[in-house]
Amino acid sequence: MEEIIAEHLAHKSPKRSSCYCRDGSGWHTDDIANPFNNLSIIKLPPYSPELNPIEQVWS
Repeated sequence: MEEIIAEHLAHKSPKRSSCYCRDGSGWHTDDIANPFNNLSIIKLPPYSPELNPIEQVWS
């Protein structure tokens, strides 16, 4: 996952930040934002699709 995020951030200006929205799923438990200065993580509670913006696309 860190490789994917690093590739995404490589194409962005260091002055711009990115946001990664994750749910409480078991494989989303690692804090992968530590090595990245311009990445913020929004941690959602598990089993709460109403809080995840992408879920609104499918409703």
